Amino acid sequence: MLNVSFINCESGTDLILSFAIATDSLYGVKSLILMRTPKYEIFLYPRERGVHVKYEGEAEKDEDEMLKPIHLDASEVRIESMERTFHLNIAQVKKAQIETMLQLLQKMNFDHSFKIIQ
Repeated sequence: MLNVSFINCESGTDLILSFAIATDSLYGVKSLILMRTPKYEIFLYPRERGVHVKYEGEAEKDEDEMLKPIHLDASEVRIESMERTFHLNIAQVKKAQIETMLQLLQKMNFDHSFKIIQ
């Protein structure tokens, strides 16, 4: 399980949910990023629409990794993509950040492209 130090949410043209994962790297954290840009999805093929998953420091892939279900409880988040699953411990994250995360996830899921399981 990956330990989350904090969560950052951005809601503009891009909807971005970023989890700061504690690591032994030079900077002490890596980001797991969920991103969606609804404004420009009309220009994409249907299979390319939705929330993109990116784990910082990994090589770019030909196909984008897309979010499937996301499971939430008080201290854990499980993010499932088409290729893998991330288990996140959010016990150290402030409650206000978790509430903001939930609001952003609802906004990202305006078309029900993924499941939010609570």
